[in-house]
Amino acid sequence: MRTLSKLSLFLPLFSGYVLSGYALANDYSAQEGDDDEFHFAVMALAHTQDSIYVGGERNNTILPLPEVYWRNFYFSQGQLGLTAIELEDFALDLSVGGDFIGDTDRGDSKQLKDMKDLDTAITANIDLSYMGEWGELSFGMAHDISNKHDGYSLSAGYGYRMMFGRWFVEPSVGVTYSSKDVVNYYYGVSEQDVTADRALYQADSAINYELGLSAGYMLSKQSMVMAFAQMEFFDDEITDSPIVDDDKSLGFGVAYRYSF
Repeated sequence: MRTLSKLSLFLPLFSGYVLSGYALANDYSAQEGDDDEFHFAVMALAHTQDSIYVGGERNNTILPLPEVYWRNFYFSQGQLGLTAIELEDFALDLSVGGDFIGDTDRGDSKQLKDMKDLDTAITANIDLSYMGEWGELSFGMAHDISNKHDGYSLSAGYGYRMMFGRWFVEPSVGVTYSSKDVVNYYYGVSEQDVTADRALYQADSAINYELGLSAGYMLSKQSMVMAFAQMEFFDDEITDSPIVDDDKSLGFGVAYRYSF
């Protein structure tokens, strides 16, 4: 698989957990009196996830991911962004980056190798988060700006992070709405891809649901370890596609983060 395709399988899963870990690291650093505005970190990941495509293979990946934070700007999880508003309980982020909502290699399925190649789209994103003692609500919108599928997605999530000294545990739930352009790009069958065993398929918009759990431990001011898991449940508009043979996908992994 290409690197971006590998990233597409776990970045939506992992991004929230990275933010949890980053917040935990910041809390711990604040206790040590660290006021440096520049932060650079490297995350080493080991991850595995099911494919829902016909003949798709389980994806197993070991990969480093850099993170850079400078004042209100950041590069993390394939996104270049700006935290436009940051209050004690509210944040607004604007970013541009890869659309990692689907697998551009269709699970490396040999049965689907003859289909038109997919490319990773670039999206403009708006993300809102609201935090309190009761947990964190997040809302996001992403729109293709690279003319790959010209679609958009809307997302909402809730997580409740429990702190135990240097430990944190965070269960979460999420929902993602994808426009029909997005759904058909990843799961549709165009006229040129029709075969005797693969019928034409054009889907409508879809709503997917997610359940997640993450946990982490701060080893020191600079380093931490994390584990995460997520189950995603796919809409009928996706699972009815002739190139899809499962209605859910389980992903999990571990990570080590070091901040310089």
